Amino acid sequence: MRWSMAWGLVFLLLAAPLTVQADVGRDAPGCLTQTSETLPSTLDIDPDVCVIVDLGTLQPGDVYDLSIIVVDDALDVLFFDENSIQPYELGQSYRSVMAQPASTESALGALEFHWKVPPSISAKRWYMVLDNTAHDGDAGLGDQGGVRSTVSATVDRLDQAYWTPYHDLLSVDAGGFDVLLSGDDLRLDAGTTVVLSAWDLTFVGDVYLQTRTMHDRYLAGGVGVQFIDGGALQSVETPQSLTWQVPSALEGEELLLVVDNTDAPLGGGNGTEMLRISVRLELAPPLTPVITDEQMATVSLGESISLNASSTPNRLGQQGTFSWDYDASVDSDNDG
Repeated sequence: MRWSMAWGLVFLLLAAPLTVQADVGRDAPGCLTQTSETLPSTLDIDPDVCVIVDLGTLQPGDVYDLSIIVVDDALDVLFFDENSIQPYELGQSYRSVMAQPASTESALGALEFHWKVPPSISAKRWYMVLDNTAHDGDAGLGDQGGVRSTVSATVDRLDQAYWTPYHDLLSVDAGGFDVLLSGDDLRLDAGTTVVLSAWDLTFVGDVYLQTRTMHDRYLAGGVGVQFIDGGALQSVETPQSLTWQVPSALEGEELLLVVDNTDAPLGGGNGTEMLRISVRLELAPPLTPVITDEQMATVSLGESISLNASSTPNRLGQQGTFSWDYDASVDSDNDG
């Protein structure tokens, strides 16, 4: 009798996985589609609706200005490349593969940021998803639909006119900081014009230019000056910018570009939440070439000469473009 009962339990256990352990199928969201060219100036997105905006094939290293306004009700603004979007489209878990720090869950109000296309071997297609659904793969986080949201969004590629060693969106954990440039990346000639700009996305932080001595004091929590005079953006909660020129005293010195999200008393933020901020550093360094020739003397008519200015670049290795006017007494091309 016991054996018959045991065999009965075995048969029940064998049969149970067919019903009890079977995975519940996840529904694909079935989003509407747009391109960045066809996206209307305002778009109403009803509850349980998502829109995938094809941004096109973007070149790694290019920087884009994104301006997004969400009113009436929050939704999720998510970014994916051509590979990472597949879990989202299939209704699967996607939060670990959405592009960060560009993606914003439960977005409401104005979002403005500059985003640099991440490095990759080749260019990829990128997508912006406007999600007003309770997506099966969102782990119950972010916006879950509810009422209609109205969205206005523009995505524009930026042309960089100056030498720009840093231009991107970054995130800094609560109580932390990030060094964006240091070492030989920021050893500059006296007279170099520096333009530092920042755009807040979430929370309030500070952006500093520091010398190595100042940075060491900053790390130690010491008392004293912790950023260069005229080289700090504090309490960045609206777009800010400054212009500063490297003095002779700091020529060739190591400078550091630092984003601060701590509660340091000299800063403007209190470091209690994660910070997301766009930072751009532009440089206009001087070009002072010394032109030499091989003979360093008078030459006869018909002899060839070699003029060279390549041995005197600035500290960023720049030489500029040089030209020589070979006209005789008559300026035939009117170039002076």
